[in-house]
Amino acid sequence: MSISRRAAACASSSANIFNVEVWKPALAKAGVIPMREKGGRWKASRKDGFHALRHTYASVILEAGESVVTLARRLGHSGPTITLDHYAHFMPEAGGKGRTAVDALLATVPERLPVA
Repeated sequence: MSISRRAAACASSSANIFNVEVWKPALAKAGVIPMREKGGRWKASRKDGFHALRHTYASVILEAGESVVTLARRLGHSGPTITLDHYAHFMPEAGGKGRTAVDALLATVPERLPVA
């Protein structure tokens, strides 16, 4: 197994340990999901997984106006395109800045142009 594959497997394993040993018990204690039976598996849907917190973080950060490039770096995406594909709908100013700029430009144009 290559070093990068080994590192990915360790990261995945660590994330799963956190999800199973910390995240899901916290959700159960809060009453979001049922407690698991001793030795059993958690009965929770994917939407209750730790990944949901990652999506919440990303959407809150974008709604606050953080740049897509900065968020992409924080999330470990290879580029901002991936981040935009997933989270563009959380950007409230998308298009708004352009409209404001055009409105400001048009506001400076006289209502009636002089005839030559």
